[in-house]
Amino acid sequence: QNERPIKENYVVDGNFAEAIWTKLVQPSSNIRLVLSGHICAPDDIKAHIGFRKDKNIAGKTVNQMAFNAQALGGGWDGNGGDGWLRILEFAGDDKSVKVKTFSPFFAISPTTQQFAWRTESYDEFTFSFD
Repeated sequence: QNERPIKENYVVDGNFAEAIWTKLVQPSSNIRLVLSGHICAPDDIKAHIGFRKDKNIAGKTVNQMAFNAQALGGGWDGNGGDGWLRILEFAGDDKSVKVKTFSPFFAISPTTQQFAWRTESYDEFTFSFD
């Protein structure tokens, strides 16, 4: 009981971004927000993030945000992403979301606190639900 499997099996024939949009998100009139990750290029923040809006089959806007910082901070052998997190603050109006990018890894030390919040337009922005 509770033993680790001897062999791990990974899904080989998975659905990636375009297939997930085509098969699941676009046909659904209820999905309004998609969060995703696992896109990377070491030490290039713009290759790890994305935001776009598309219409689903019902004509409703679907907000889509990708964020994956695991290769930042020295790549795979470095700090494992420098602790970067995306903070989503859902406003009380049920229509807008503030996005901020924060690293507790940098925030913990007085010598690196000034680097704890990323404030570029692609790191700190607001989007809304139609």
